[in-house]
Amino acid sequence: MATTIEEVKKFLTEEGKKFREVPGENYLRTGFITENYTDLEGEKLCHLVVAVEEDGEFLKVLAPKAYQFSKDVSSYNKMALFQTLLQISWETKMLQFEYDPDDGEVRAIIEFPIEDSILTRKQLMRCIFGITGILEKYHDQIMDAMRSGLTPETDQQRKQAFEEFQRLRREERRRELGG
Repeated sequence: MATTIEEVKKFLTEEGKKFREVPGENYLRTGFITENYTDLEGEKLCHLVVAVEEDGEFLKVLAPKAYQFSKDVSSYNKMALFQTLLQISWETKMLQFEYDPDDGEVRAIIEFPIEDSILTRKQLMRCIFGITGILEKYHDQIMDAMRSGLTPETDQQRKQAFEEFQRLRREERRRELGG
């Protein structure tokens, strides 16, 4: 049973989604315009890779280089980032984050075995829209963790952290404007 890259292409075509094949490889590249999430080049775009592995028995949908964490940042910010990513994984279904300590790449990934089943279009699109939607929803929290070490844990703490951020931002703008 399992699946093939041809089947993935067929599902994306049926959904009207554009993709780019990588000749000789078992993966496709696609991307989706976002409103909140911003990629490393500053574009409102979520880049995705859909890979078929293990002779079609394993599927990966990932956002490579979803974030780039600088090596020059404090370990406090690294701890904040990891805590935030783990919290997001806890609050959502299927999504995991991976971190490459050599270059600071953070990627979002959904992967699962197909083995003795078939891949459905609905499963594939849930993975694709799941990653895109989660990066869209949690982008500000991830960026706050990387930049300032904010790790809001409860609704009340999130509200307080946001209010504090707004207060600090107002003060910063006043200083910038000379007031």
